[in-house]
Amino acid sequence: MKRILISIAIVFALTSLAGAELLMPANTLGAGKMGWLAGARYDMNSQANSNLYGVGGFFGYGLTGEWDLYGKLGYGINSNPAAGTTGNAIAMAVLTKYQFIKESAAGSPVSVAGILGYEASTATMSTLGLNLPFPYGDIGAGAVISKIMVPWVPYGAAAYHSYTADTGSLPGGTKTTGSRIEVLVGTQLLLSKDSAIVGEFSYNSFSVGGTYTNNQISLAYAAKI
Repeated sequence: MKRILISIAIVFALTSLAGAELLMPANTLGAGKMGWLAGARYDMNSQANSNLYGVGGFFGYGLTGEWDLYGKLGYGINSNPAAGTTGNAIAMAVLTKYQFIKESAAGSPVSVAGILGYEASTATMSTLGLNLPFPYGDIGAGAVISKIMVPWVPYGAAAYHSYTADTGSLPGGTKTTGSRIEVLVGTQLLLSKDSAIVGEFSYNSFSVGGTYTNNQISLAYAAKI
């Protein structure tokens, strides 16, 4: 049972990699503006002492000056698994960001935004001699704070994710629920007014039949269109 739960935890880790998480400050694109981001993520401390890698990105559109909408796509893979366990995942998501406080407005020294999203993923684990698909859904919400310090735009964020994974492919399996708390820090390095390199470090605590943690680093390129 413990091995099964660890396998499910790896699924959650893989799909968090595939989702190309935050990688953005609290600033918005602007009404009618579009932007995109592409990046990669490395998991430094997975639940099964193996290496997890992910690539992904998103496309965004500014609905108003304070409100953005994003679509996300990503892929994650367990490239150095524990004996007898391999895995990969594909994730698609929609995400919205609303800026509650804008830097310099009313004398505020920082920008603050709220984020809400839903992600649908399918992960495939090979373990216990079986090839097991795990469809799952993730609802996440959080807040991000950032400050413009040209050419840097540092930011920090915290988010809570609630998961439901269909483990019916396991003997006696059914739906498995779990959660993840994420805390992260990152920064944009502005290359121009419309493009930036983004670096991020995140700490994740998973709860699914036990508590598992990992740390992730990400690097991405973002641009406005």
